[in-house]
Amino acid sequence: MDNQRRLRVGVIGLNMGQWHAETYKNLPNADLVAVCDKDAGWLEHCRTKWDVPNTFTDYREMVAMPDLDAVSVALPTFLHLSVALAAFEQGKHVLMEKPMAMNATEGEQMAEAARSAGKTLMISLNQRFDPDVQFLKRYIEEGNLGEIYCARTLWRRPLGGLPASTLDRPTGVYTGRNWFNEAAKGGGALRDLGAHVIDVAMWLMGFPELQDAVGRTYTKFISEGAPASPADADDHSVGFARFTNGASLQIEASFGQHIDHDELITEVFGTKGGALRWSGRPPKLYGQTGGAYSTTEPRLQERKSGPQQEFVNSILEGRPPLVRPEHGIAVTRIMDAIFAGSSTASP
Repeated sequence: MDNQRRLRVGVIGLNMGQWHAETYKNLPNADLVAVCDKDAGWLEHCRTKWDVPNTFTDYREMVAMPDLDAVSVALPTFLHLSVALAAFEQGKHVLMEKPMAMNATEGEQMAEAARSAGKTLMISLNQRFDPDVQFLKRYIEEGNLGEIYCARTLWRRPLGGLPASTLDRPTGVYTGRNWFNEAAKGGGALRDLGAHVIDVAMWLMGFPELQDAVGRTYTKFISEGAPASPADADDHSVGFARFTNGASLQIEASFGQHIDHDELITEVFGTKGGALRWSGRPPKLYGQTGGAYSTTEPRLQERKSGPQQEFVNSILEGRPPLVRPEHGIAVTRIMDAIFAGSSTASP
């Protein structure tokens, strides 16, 4: 890596994009040189907060900046493809918020545009960078679980935390947040929460090739948290995927259920042992020691990282990023199959 070079980065969308911007400001090899948001008042607030030299309300103008190397895109899912295509056309690298796109077809278009432009496309699936997930990946790759034949992954929340349609900001009430509840804009629990846990499970399994998947989505409570209309996205989704190597994956994602606490869990089962990732708790390893079954909680040595650091490093080092376009497409393909079997199917 060129120790003298710093990547000039911009952020498009300053709702979820706040975390991207703050991270870039603290990286030793990146400069936050531009931000873009359609809310002019919020844009000025963020410019002052982060001391950003360039602001835009139109992403097309921002990606045309000659002194800009890369962008983070943190917009509603239905806008991902068009913004990515514009960025690649202008020769910019792209870190795309999850889920990658509305469907796998859009994801493939995005990936092809990146290849044609010769630019990096990375998907911001941040849980893959958590120390417990990093540890489990290394542990599995060392062969400790044997053949991975089954996994279960879920993220579900109790009722009371459904996505709100507005958000209070220092500059006033932000009313553009209802897209989380709109199916046509890419909202819903499966895309928002499910994308993360499907990616974690698939990465730990080695991203086996999908054979088929079935599932069901439900819209039972989402209008209680979002009185704005429409509120027709899924608030609870379940799925089951089968892979060509014989492995399988159970999936669940929920914005609100009749449970008492948030659960974010991935279990991986192999022929030599099993592993449990429960976010916020130490991972557990299951196996046999001297003929007896045992449970251990390993001491983690992995450091907390994140997608922005990996995005910047991969570009400066001239290598593929950890979360590649084909991973985002594989995750989206599973979600497509779950939607296809549901009455709340995505357009």
